[in-house]
Amino acid sequence: MLNRALCILLLLLLCPYSGQAQSRRDLEKKRRKVQEEITYTRGILKKTSAQKSATLHKIGAINRIIVQQGEVIKNLKTELVEADSEINKQSMTLGELKSAYQSEQQKLRKTILKAYKTRKTANGLSFIFAAVTFNQAVKRMRYLRRLSDYRKQQLGILEEKASHVKQGLQALESIKNEKTSILQTEKQEQVQLENDKVQKSLLVNSLAGKEAELKKKIRENEYAVARLNSAISAMIAREIAAARKRARQQTSKDNTSVAANNRTGSTKPNRSTSNAIVLTPEARTLSDNFAFGRGSLPWPVERGYISQYFGVHAHPDLAGITLVNNGIDLTTSEGSNARAVFKGSVSAILDIPGQEKAVLLNHGEYYTVYSRLTQVYVSRGQAVEARQALGKVWTDDENKTILQFQVWQGQSKLNPAGWLASH
Repeated sequence: MLNRALCILLLLLLCPYSGQAQSRRDLEKKRRKVQEEITYTRGILKKTSAQKSATLHKIGAINRIIVQQGEVIKNLKTELVEADSEINKQSMTLGELKSAYQSEQQKLRKTILKAYKTRKTANGLSFIFAAVTFNQAVKRMRYLRRLSDYRKQQLGILEEKASHVKQGLQALESIKNEKTSILQTEKQEQVQLENDKVQKSLLVNSLAGKEAELKKKIRENEYAVARLNSAISAMIAREIAAARKRARQQTSKDNTSVAANNRTGSTKPNRSTSNAIVLTPEARTLSDNFAFGRGSLPWPVERGYISQYFGVHAHPDLAGITLVNNGIDLTTSEGSNARAVFKGSVSAILDIPGQEKAVLLNHGEYYTVYSRLTQVYVSRGQAVEARQALGKVWTDDENKTILQFQVWQGQSKLNPAGWLASH
């Protein structure tokens, strides 16, 4: 009973430590994931470093690395706090275990002393045979047996407590070693962060006086994107007009049928053309499902990061430079494929100078656009499934592999970042 109570005490003492350890393991897992993303971005940055003309892209990559480096350092600081908390709790646990160990030692000493006093004038056998009656001899024999069993039990408990103390010491030492490792990692990350900031500063300084050249290059890209948007808008407008025409024809056919029924005495009402449904029931279902997937759609590239966001915004480091994007730019690895984010059909394949090829997918009243492709694997009118490869992303002469991704609802451009799953 006593041993069971001690085991329960040990479990109660170790449970908080287990929870703290799990919390720190989760932090470590999160930190390592960010570190993997940093390594991935550095690999992309390394490929573009040889190209002087890719400075804007390099600044964007370094900015991303700096932000992620900050996340890693913040995470490491939290890990250190958790490690200190674990050390404190484990020290308390160790103190309790040592106290229990010492208590069992005292009990064992008393047992041994009592046994010694019982036998100091005679051995156990003589103690039994010295009994006056048979019953007394039996009682003495049982007493000595119980005394021996109790001593064995105490020895077992003592050994168990000694093992627990040893485990506690090992756990405490392990946490302290992990804390030392975390501190070293934090120092390394701080040094790397400072190096990245210096590299960024050098890149920004190298662009001093080149604003006109950069603006010209940005405008050229914007012209190419504008041509793409114009082609997409025209294509969507044609699809909407065709759908409305089909709906009007169907409504007219229905009205003719109703008129004929009225002449024969039918009382079915005429359906108003103002409520004509442009989408078929299947297309409406597809459209609703696409809308329902907002915030959880798969990324249009297997791996990558957003290197430019939707909308109009000033460059974070270069004064006078404004960036405009009707979608998002996803920087990925050379040789990567663009993937459909949702099932649909290929409405068009466009060829736009400066943007290479683009694939337009229809998802009911929604459309997704995948541009900057060198190869296209699908054809117009083809049905596609989510995550199906659509084409190979273009790696330009600056060694940048960037997919331009857009989401439209009818003629309205939407922010694609809000549609994709957290990455």
